[in-house]
Amino acid sequence: MLLISAQKLTILFQKMTIFILLLSLNLVAGEQITLGITGVALKKDISTLIELKNYLIKKTNLDIKLKFAKSYSSMRHLILDGDVNVAYICGATYVDLLPSKLIKLMVLPIVDKKPSYYSLIIAKNGTKYKKIDDFKNSIFAMSDPESNSGSLVTRYKLDKKGYKDNHFFKKIIYTYDHGESITAVIDGYTDGASVDSVVYFAFLKNYPKLAKKLKIVEKFGPYPIPPFVVRKSLPKQEQLKLTNAFLNMQKDKKGRKILNALAIQRFSLPNNLSYEKIREIKKYLANFKYDK
Repeated sequence: MLLISAQKLTILFQKMTIFILLLSLNLVAGEQITLGITGVALKKDISTLIELKNYLIKKTNLDIKLKFAKSYSSMRHLILDGDVNVAYICGATYVDLLPSKLIKLMVLPIVDKKPSYYSLIIAKNGTKYKKIDDFKNSIFAMSDPESNSGSLVTRYKLDKKGYKDNHFFKKIIYTYDHGESITAVIDGYTDGASVDSVVYFAFLKNYPKLAKKLKIVEKFGPYPIPPFVVRKSLPKQEQLKLTNAFLNMQKDKKGRKILNALAIQRFSLPNNLSYEKIREIKKYLANFKYDK
């Protein structure tokens, strides 16, 4: 029979204790990261977003889960409360979050070689609509009350023309998803919609046969593009891993496939990009009361 001395047992116990302590520290360091998604991406094509999550997991070896928020307001609160670490948000939401000093820009989508996008006014092909003024007394889709391209720009442009949208349109329908706004126009539930140009062209990439059913009535912009933001409290090493994974996506086949589905060329660092243009729109509309 093999006998172990009390001294050896003590040493073994100490080593096991140290091992368990180190293991627990590793578990804490590798806690789950929540990636928040709103209507700035096509929730209808959830498979692409799952592929993005899995791609980031593979490249960073981090534990990442997706969290969808119905509204931009909900996502803003999730970020403020610490329930979301990284998020793909509207530029207007970023402007709203800046005073908290809890978040910062992480990476920016690049479209047509620029970190910018447009607010598109769309309608069904073959209809009479040629400019935003033509939608008077129509049924109109907006993605979210806080969306820059899906709401604020439209309100701003109408107000500049002397219209108040809650009196201009017969009815406003909030879809809380740019993709749903596009579908609402195609299916005839609404006469028109204001949508994010990146989402619009991603939609057409995913559903090319539907392109002939739509037309762009007006194009406003460009505006600074919806960014990926990160809570400053996320460990620097994890921030760096995620940033590098995004920046290198165009360098491999899987990454390019995901980017193509999202209608994004690549990601870049947020060098000197200003969201002042969106801030000015929000400031202009600050005293603008409308029916939700």
